[in-house]
Amino acid sequence: MGPMTAMLPCKPDRAQRNTTLAGQALTLEMAGCEAGGALFAVSHVQVPGPEQAASVVNAWRAATLANMGAADTATAQEPSNVAPRAGFAPVRATGRRPDGARVQAELAWVTAGSHVFHIAVYADKLTADMADTLFAQARLP
Repeated sequence: MGPMTAMLPCKPDRAQRNTTLAGQALTLEMAGCEAGGALFAVSHVQVPGPEQAASVVNAWRAATLANMGAADTATAQEPSNVAPRAGFAPVRATGRRPDGARVQAELAWVTAGSHVFHIAVYADKLTADMADTLFAQARLP
């Protein structure tokens, strides 16, 4: 998926769909799986040029947090609320699943040139080990 290498802890399902972020029509590629009570996912879009990457990250972050009804969106948008993991600055958020059940997430958005990635772990009760499983394996060139 683009220039990122990530090892998911289980065999991932893959999907692709068209979406709009920051007013741009983009193709979103996703890979994800469930293991040990958590959902692990890596998603990717390629923007026309690196100058659009920051606005896409901001729009993607806002949409993700809004979709889960993050309890503390203002705090969750600050990358400093979770210690850096393997060069990423993830955020921790608490919200609701579509069925209304509580969910915790550790999320990161990173760029590499015109590539934008979203790395995510969702669980009813998120542990550091769950997040380490994905973030420790994710690498950009």
